[in-house]
Amino acid sequence: MCTSGTVAVELQLARLPCVVAYRAHILTEWFIRYKAKIQYMSLPNILLNSAIIPEALFQSCEPANLALLLKDLIHDHVCREKQILSAQKFVKLLMPSERTNQNLAEQSLTGKCPDYSPSVVAALTILNYGKPVIHD
Repeated sequence: MCTSGTVAVELQLARLPCVVAYRAHILTEWFIRYKAKIQYMSLPNILLNSAIIPEALFQSCEPANLALLLKDLIHDHVCREKQILSAQKFVKLLMPSERTNQNLAEQSLTGKCPDYSPSVVAALTILNYGKPVIHD
């Protein structure tokens, strides 16, 4: 079990199945549910556009629900295998794309971040999520 954030990415990089738990203040929950344009909280699910990693969010983030999700993950070999296979796809998505390289250049970050760390790639991916890709 992990929170939504860096640890979910780290678990995917390690090819370890998990469940994401995230609880927030009711106003934060409302804002995210009604104003955010994303369906998922964890970066792997966002990038894969699929609920590969089970998420217990906000009001559903309670002990009984978490126990059920974890029990299902522990006992469901197919679910675990699906997460491991999806982790490989996710890791490929973290590699800098042409668009990311262009965004780094536009934001004058190429000199500061020549290695394109996963956190920079992840941040730019989220910042540009849903924007159309412009081809020259």
